Amino acid sequence: MRYCSTVLAFGLLWLGLAISGGWTKPAHDEALYGKALSYHKVEGIEGCSAVEVVGDRLYAIGQGTLWVLDITTPENPRMLGKLGGLGNTRQLVIRDTTAFITARQDGLWMVDVSDSAKPVLISHYDTVEMATGIWVSGHVGFIATRCYGVEIVDVSDPRQVRNLSTLKTGEAQSCWARDGLLYIGDWAPKKLLVADVHDPRAPKIIGEGELDGYGDGGCLRGKYCFAATGHFSRTEDRKLEQGHGHGLEIFDVSKPTTPVRVSGVKLPASYHLQNDMWTARVAGDHCVVADTYNGLFVVNVSDVTKPIIVAHAQLPMVESRKDFDPVGGVALAKDVIYAAGIYSGLYVVPAKGLAEPVVIEKDTPPVLAESKSTVAPDPDFLMYQPKGQVHSVTVQGDIAWAACGAAGIQAIRLGDTMKPVMTHHGKGDAWHVSVAGNRLFSAESAEGLAIYDIGKDLRLTEVGRLMIPGQAVKQVAAPAPSKFAILHCGSSAIYIADFTDPRHPKVALKDSQVGLFYGDQLVDELFDGRYLCAHWHRSGPCWYDVGGPVQKWAGNTPDTSNYSWTDGGCAMDGRLLIVKHGKYSILNPNEQRIASELPAYGVNGTYLSGRPSVGGKTLVITSRHQRTVQVVDISDVSHPKLMRKFEIPGHPGACAFWQGRMLIPAGYQGLLLERKE
Repeated sequence: MRYCSTVLAFGLLWLGLAISGGWTKPAHDEALYGKALSYHKVEGIEGCSAVEVVGDRLYAIGQGTLWVLDITTPENPRMLGKLGGLGNTRQLVIRDTTAFITARQDGLWMVDVSDSAKPVLISHYDTVEMATGIWVSGHVGFIATRCYGVEIVDVSDPRQVRNLSTLKTGEAQSCWARDGLLYIGDWAPKKLLVADVHDPRAPKIIGEGELDGYGDGGCLRGKYCFAATGHFSRTEDRKLEQGHGHGLEIFDVSKPTTPVRVSGVKLPASYHLQNDMWTARVAGDHCVVADTYNGLFVVNVSDVTKPIIVAHAQLPMVESRKDFDPVGGVALAKDVIYAAGIYSGLYVVPAKGLAEPVVIEKDTPPVLAESKSTVAPDPDFLMYQPKGQVHSVTVQGDIAWAACGAAGIQAIRLGDTMKPVMTHHGKGDAWHVSVAGNRLFSAESAEGLAIYDIGKDLRLTEVGRLMIPGQAVKQVAAPAPSKFAILHCGSSAIYIADFTDPRHPKVALKDSQVGLFYGDQLVDELFDGRYLCAHWHRSGPCWYDVGGPVQKWAGNTPDTSNYSWTDGGCAMDGRLLIVKHGKYSILNPNEQRIASELPAYGVNGTYLSGRPSVGGKTLVITSRHQRTVQVVDISDVSHPKLMRKFEIPGHPGACAFWQGRMLIPAGYQGLLLERKE
C-alpha cells in the first residue's frame, strides 16, 4: 500500500469528520446563531482569502491577485484596479500607500497602492518560512511564519525590507500589535501569546493565555483582546474535543504578562484539514468572526462579560467540493460586512446596525534605532553574510555554491577566509542548488528550475529552464550521473524532471502525498543507480524509480506512527539514513519494510531531531525550526556518541562538509564554516 496504515487511518478519519462536520450539515440553527444574513457576490473576483477596508477603499487578495475597489457606496463595490503574480496569497494589511501581502511559501510582497487603478509591485521579501500572518506597526513588520515563529523586519523602506530577528513560538499563525506589544495566535499549542517587541532586535515572550481551541487571528480594542479559535477543544473528553474548538474568546490584557479570560462564545463544531483559519474584527457593539467553513458570525460584545451571537452568514455551496465556501477573512464598513470566499470570490453581506468601520486606535510603535553593537567574531565559525538569506549550500572542490534567496547564486572560495568570487542573479530568488559535474541546477521559485553550465571562471550560463505552471520550485536534487532531477514545488508536490536534453527539460512524473512538505527533504543521491528519494513528513521516505524507460513511484518506507515534520534523511555510503523519534535508522534503497521494525540507534539522554547530513564518521543534524545543531560521532553506527550540541541565531539548513569541517547555511545569519581549531 502506498501509505502506512496510520496515515490511511488518519485520512479516513478526516473524511469521516469532513462528512459529519460539513458536507451533509444543514444551515445553522437561527435559535443558536442568530438570524441568517443574505449576501451578494462582487463580480470579477474568483477566489478570495482576505479583505481590508481603508477609508473608501476595499482591498482583497486571492489566488495570487490583489484587487482594489471603490466602496463609496458600501453595498456596491466598484472595481478600480488589480495586480497579479503574487503567489499563494494569504493575509494583507495596508499602511499609508503600501499593501503588505503574505503569500505562504512565496514570502512577503510589498505593493504601491497610491494609484488605486494601477497597483504597482514595489518589492518581494524572502521569509524564513511560510509567510502566513502579517502586521505592521510604524516601521516594523511582523510576519507569522507558523512553526518558525514571528519574523520581525524593518519596513521603513518597502523597496528593501530587512531582517531584524525571529521570535520563537510554538506555531505562530497570525499576529497583531499595539504600543510595543505583539499578540500572537499560537496554533496547535492553543495559546494567546504576548511578546515585548519594544526592541525589535530582541523580542521576548512575556505572557500567555490558554485558548479552548487552536489559535489564529484576532484584534484589540482598549484593554481587551478578541481571539478567534478553531479545531480541537482542550477538553480531555475525546467526543467533545475533535472539532469543538471553534469560538471567540475575550481576554483582558491590561496586564500583558497575565492575560485574563473574560468570556467567550462557542461556534458550531467542525473539522477540516484545509483552509483551517479564523479571525475576528471588532467595531462598535459587535465583533465579526470569520470561521471558514462555518461562515461568519456577528457577536454582540457591548457587554464583554456576556457576548451574544446575533447573526451569521454561510457562503454558497461549492459543488465541486460539496461543502460551503469557507470564509477566509472579513472587513467592515457602515452596515456592511465584506466576506472573502476562498473558492468563489468576494461577497457583500448587508448588516444594518451590525457593522461599522473599524476605528484604528492610537499605536506607539517600536523604535527602530540603528544597531550600534559590534558583533564579536564567532570562536567556532567563519561567517559570510550576503544580502539575502542562505537557504542551501553544496561544495565543489574549494568552492561553496550557495543559494542566497534574493541575493542570487553565489560562489564562495573556502579557506582561512570565505571570499565571494561570483554572484549570479537568475530570474527568481535562489532557493536551492544542486551541482553535478560542470552543471548547476537552481530552484528559482516561481521562475522554475534553471539549468546552468559552470564556466572555467565560475560564471554561469543558462542552458535550459523548466517552468511548471502554477508551481514555485523550492528545492532541487540532481545527483550525478542521473539525467533526472527531483523537485519540491509549492507546499506539497514533487516532480521528476527529465533533462536528457538540458535545453528542453520536461516533467516526467508528478506526485503528492499526505501533508505539507517542509524544506531540505530531498536527498541529493541516486541510490542503486536508479532511485531518487524524498522524505515526506507523514508518509516517510518515498522512492522514485528513474532507472527504466518509464519513471514511476516505487514505494514508501512506511511506519506504524507518523514521521515528524522536523526530521529528514540523507545519503550514507549508498544507503539512506533517516532521523525518527529521537533516533536514526539506516535503510537500504527502496526499503519498504516498516521503519519502526528496523534497527534504530540513539544517544543516551539526547533526542536527535532535524535534517541529517553525513561527512565521513560525523553525523550533523540541523534543525531550522529549533535553530540547533547536533554533532554525533558515528564511527560505530550502532553506538553513536554526542560530540556537541549548540544553538545558533539563524535557521540552519542541511550541512555540507569541506575538508572535514562543517559548512552550514544558516538563513539570514549567513554561511558558517567551522574553524580549523
